[in-house]
Amino acid sequence: MNDLELQTKLRSVPLPARPDEYWEDFPARIRIQLRQPSYEIAPHRPWRNPLVWTTGFAFAVALFFVCLQFHPLQTAAAAAERQERQVHEQLARLDAGLHRLMLNTDGMGYLVAEAN
Repeated sequence: MNDLELQTKLRSVPLPARPDEYWEDFPARIRIQLRQPSYEIAPHRPWRNPLVWTTGFAFAVALFFVCLQFHPLQTAAAAAERQERQVHEQLARLDAGLHRLMLNTDGMGYLVAEAN
């Protein structure tokens, strides 16, 4: 369909009948619509909410002070060193306390007996 066919088809359609009141009130309605301000809806940006930023900052400061006070990495390293020392002490006691290795006559393997 080209432009000429479209124009002839549009002109052949009858217009809907409007009462005289419609045409009398038409300019006033247009003026009212022109005076009304158009409201633009701003997109919601949750990252610009000051409450979110304030809460996040407060949490970061609190976490910083907890880390300063308790030294979690140093505490974990100290705990690992304590466990390592305990294992070494137990191995030394086991080595020094071994009195003999005796054969179990029931065939259950070897028993380790500590000296008293």
